[in-house]
Amino acid sequence: MGEYSQIQRLIRILQIMSAGRKVTTKEIAHRFNGAVSLRTLQRDMLALSEAGIPVVSEKVQANENVWYLMSHFRSFIPITLEMNEYLAAHILKANLKVFRNVPFDNEVQSLIKKIEQLVPEEVFLESKRKAAENVFESYSAGMFDYTPFGSVISDLITAILNKNKCEVTYFNVSEDREKTYHIEPEKLIYYSGGLYVIAYVRYYKEFILLAIQRMRTLTRLDEDFPSDHSFDENKFWKGKFGLFSGEQVGVKLRFTAEIRHHIEGRIWHSTQDTDVDKKGNLLLKMNVAITPELVAWIMGWHRNVKVLKPEALVNEIKKNAEEINNLY
Repeated sequence: MGEYSQIQRLIRILQIMSAGRKVTTKEIAHRFNGAVSLRTLQRDMLALSEAGIPVVSEKVQANENVWYLMSHFRSFIPITLEMNEYLAAHILKANLKVFRNVPFDNEVQSLIKKIEQLVPEEVFLESKRKAAENVFESYSAGMFDYTPFGSVISDLITAILNKNKCEVTYFNVSEDREKTYHIEPEKLIYYSGGLYVIAYVRYYKEFILLAIQRMRTLTRLDEDFPSDHSFDENKFWKGKFGLFSGEQVGVKLRFTAEIRHHIEGRIWHSTQDTDVDKKGNLLLKMNVAITPELVAWIMGWHRNVKVLKPEALVNEIKKNAEEINNLY
């Protein structure tokens, strides 16, 4: 950047001092790449002080002044972003595309625009040259289109933030009928292309998981729910391999050396433990429930995996294999 106007200098000085450090006039001059004289910067400091901004000056060794902002004022000063921070914003945006075409997407776009206001011109132009928005892509096959559920998602977000009770009409797949629940929503969950809400149902005295796409109607009630229950995330996900719950059992699987690189290094479950046998096969142990998700995941590895225990899981895999064989 060439010459700086006074307003540009004042804003930049405040941004520098908002980090909380005490800085000398020479250090501030260095941040301007020597394009501003020490005398000019000293006048700028006095101008800030005369404007009522709490800029404090202290004498140090060699009769040099150090300047700093009083702590209560720092949070009001926006700090400019660097290139990697700006890229991080676009990566976060890519991970939120489940909200695409719903009202919440407007908030995401608005956030990015506000972030761009904190990006220095040279960083902004450089990011455009490098196409910052194309650095990262979040891909999920089979992702639901939540366009028709925009108002439901918006109401759930508001209800979670404000602790509002909700009434939801929900299609229960296992019973093949619609049911009405009074829920106290806790948080939204994105899993395998789908959006879900964890909610406390006072009637059952437990937390349940509801799929957004199965909600026929949702009404946010003018009533706050009490804080007489707490959501224990570890307890809720304990034993689940995905979304389904059940009784935990010790599961041991053997993956062939051929696909070991696909399994090793990934977190499949919080209880997992891995080992390698003499033939290079990977042994994976977990304490999980035997659910349709677990069975489908195991069968997805075809001949490259064998269930070593428990017997109940072995039988479930055999049963599914026989049914597939009969289908063809």
